[in-house]
Amino acid sequence: MESIVVPTVLFLSPALIVWIVSFFNARKRNTVHETLRLAIDKGQELSPEMMEKMSLLTDPVRADLRRGVLFLAFGAAFAVLAGLIGAEETDAVGPMLGVACFPIFIGIAYIGLWAFGRDKTAAE
Repeated sequence: MESIVVPTVLFLSPALIVWIVSFFNARKRNTVHETLRLAIDKGQELSPEMMEKMSLLTDPVRADLRRGVLFLAFGAAFAVLAGLIGAEETDAVGPMLGVACFPIFIGIAYIGLWAFGRDKTAAE
């Protein structure tokens, strides 16, 4: 039974995580749009400052920085775990550091996207 459950959970977990993140991002965008729709329906004037604040809730450039920092922290946690496990099992350090490289490089890529996106929005 374990030989079926463990691989199934292992391969379905990333799909579930992506679905959860997508679901809540869509829900946040729908909430922002619904709020704006209600304000317009009630005849409230939408100031440019308020529109800018509402757009920051779904700003992909800010989200890239947050994701990048989180991925870097996740990779650093794996690297620390590799060091802790390496005290007991020296053969495990290499594979654990290899696993730690994936979130670190993804974090670096997100921070790069943030840096390039920030320069583009500053020029506009």
